[in-house]
Amino acid sequence: MSLHYIIDGYNVIHKVDGLIDRKIEDCRQGLLKLIEIYRPQGSLRNNVTVVFDGTIDISNPPKSGSVRVIFSEHKTADDKIKKLVECSSNPRHIVVVSDDKEIIYYCRSLGAQIKSVKDFLSFLKKRNISKNRKTDTQAKDKPSLDSELAKQITADLKDIWLK
Repeated sequence: MSLHYIIDGYNVIHKVDGLIDRKIEDCRQGLLKLIEIYRPQGSLRNNVTVVFDGTIDISNPPKSGSVRVIFSEHKTADDKIKKLVECSSNPRHIVVVSDDKEIIYYCRSLGAQIKSVKDFLSFLKKRNISKNRKTDTQAKDKPSLDSELAKQITADLKDIWLK
């Protein structure tokens, strides 16, 4: 069962130190990169929608490969998030990420799961990523293989797959 994460964009941005002191476009793009690189939503099968207040900046729209971005247009992001949950055929498969109590109570009453921003961003601590570090850099603690071992693994896998 895949889940659909609906994220209150600016609510999350205001909790990540490395995103706060940037231009608004950079904040949005930084959040999208953070989600794509570190996948706090877990499985790649889980859908992610980030909702921002306001209208899209046509000259500099946020770009993301796997994350859907919605601007609330003439409503608030809170109202847009509530409407997304309301219109869902199965709100139990939705995880709303926000610290806004009104959104939390409303969406929970419809059957959606709730995740606080702190819980959503807890992967930062688990992966030993500093909150002050820029989000577009990779974690340095990733394991690496020496080239000989990598070649041996590739050869072993070719033997297995090509039989």
